[in-house]
Amino acid sequence: MSSANELLDHLRFARAYAAEKLPWFAPALFRCRILVTPSVDVAAIDLHYNVYWNPEVVEDIWTRRPRPEALAELGFIWVHEISHRLRQHAERAKDGNLVGDKAARLWNIAADFEINDGQWAGLTMPLHYPGMLPDAFGLERGLLAEVYYATIFSDHPDLQAPHDDGSGVHNQSRDWEAGNERQHISSLDDQVLRREVAQRIRKAGNSSIPESWRSWAEDTLVPQVDWRRSLGHRMSVAIRKGLGSRIDYSFQRPSRRQSVYHPILTPSLRGDKTARITVVVDTSGSMGPDLLQRALAEVAGVLRVFQYPVTIIPCDNKVYEPVTLVAAAEAFKVHQLAGGGGTNMVAGIEAALEQVPRPDSILVLTDGFTPYPPHRYDLPVIFGIFDLDNGARRKPPNPPWGVDTVVVISGI
Repeated sequence: MSSANELLDHLRFARAYAAEKLPWFAPALFRCRILVTPSVDVAAIDLHYNVYWNPEVVEDIWTRRPRPEALAELGFIWVHEISHRLRQHAERAKDGNLVGDKAARLWNIAADFEINDGQWAGLTMPLHYPGMLPDAFGLERGLLAEVYYATIFSDHPDLQAPHDDGSGVHNQSRDWEAGNERQHISSLDDQVLRREVAQRIRKAGNSSIPESWRSWAEDTLVPQVDWRRSLGHRMSVAIRKGLGSRIDYSFQRPSRRQSVYHPILTPSLRGDKTARITVVVDTSGSMGPDLLQRALAEVAGVLRVFQYPVTIIPCDNKVYEPVTLVAAAEAFKVHQLAGGGGTNMVAGIEAALEQVPRPDSILVLTDGFTPYPPHRYDLPVIFGIFDLDNGARRKPPNPPWGVDTVVVISGI
């Protein structure tokens, strides 16, 4: 068994090798602190670029493989771990409100699916410690972790991850992450580091860089509209308006503070205080299975944020049986939504308007290839349009529909 110093040397050699092969990752690689512990299965990373290595795994790869192959395999693990931080998997897990061991396990797998699809010249996935690939589960490569998570949550809820990549992936601290030897990186330093890597990728212009990483670099360098915040804000306004129209002061029951105002009779606030949300989901033939799963993931997000029941109306060029959900987890249990034909979201909107009781707001999730209503309605209708081709989605005409009614859902 190699000494502690020798193991550190092996890892430093492998890091330098990876930086030579993929120089755009060098800033992130050399910002990491190396920590060796048998507590991790293979390797893990925390929120501050501390990378934890299992000494037996490092020794096994170093001694069992010829030197060039050992460097290529250890280099692959190095890039794998920093990719989790560069892609901000922990922050995205937090945004998705993913908590608990099951969520961490499935998110770790989904995040691995997202980053293991890249082919890097000079690096090789370890033969005896293989990573997980979407192909093995009938999923296509190149999708986001959120899409993979929705799919495996629905189809493979008991799927076990071969190892735990740490809080840098799922935002849940682990026992091995305690200790004074760890470094701390501020959020500003993290942002600067990510931008430096992105600038190097853009400058390289190398066709061997996977498309997903080129897109990541552009998204990192070009300010993006936070569509989740925008969607949440617009729906909040719509819901408040709907609730306000049903709640008013009434003398049917005295105010609870009547004793304060006696002998003056004061009214109390009465009415239905439960928001009514309807989501029309495009289930036409142009919406593939992965996009439908993404739509259900957005429905789950609405449920998590607003904590009100949501009625889903599947619609292609006609309307199908509505589905009502009361919790975010239920969205991932919807295995199939009826549809597959042509596209006309107007039918779905009009069906939503005919619901009894009427919704406070209607969210339409579509790929944009649909006729749009020629006029606004007397309650808020918001279009969430999946961006599959860098902003070239078809949007509703303006006027009558303005920027306040359209949210482009990016990152597909």
